[in-house]
Amino acid sequence: MDIILSTAVVFFALLTPELASPPSPHIPHRPTIRYFIATAYSVEGTGASGKWSHPGTVAADRAVLPLNSRIRVYGAGRYSGDYTVEDTGGKVDGHHIDIYMPSKAEAKTFGRQRVRVVILKYGDDEASPPDQQQKAEAKAADRRVRATAN
Repeated sequence: MDIILSTAVVFFALLTPELASPPSPHIPHRPTIRYFIATAYSVEGTGASGKWSHPGTVAADRAVLPLNSRIRVYGAGRYSGDYTVEDTGGKVDGHHIDIYMPSKAEAKTFGRQRVRVVILKYGDDEASPPDQQQKAEAKAADRRVRATAN
């Protein structure tokens, strides 16, 4: 009789897992906000993600912000906005981001600033193969930005 009763209890517990544990209430998470030192770079080329450098991208330490992360930068003047982490750099370590700018003069003027970064989405840290179409579009965008700056 005890075997039948214990078997029935186990069987009932397996059929109703939602009754076994109380439902967890959905708690909305606040976005992660961190402070970074921001600098700028203007070197064209394929970044660590496999994409050609273009406006709207930053280089970051993969241990802090994995590749393909989406961030929003505040406190960088006209360079505040949304960016994607598509590169790393030898001097980009810890809470330091390097914002891509199409011209050296623009990057030099930007200098070094303390900025607030909201992490919108952590990336998958995956590199993709180089895309010739993306490279051509990025180069065209760089030329447009340089032409309007001059």
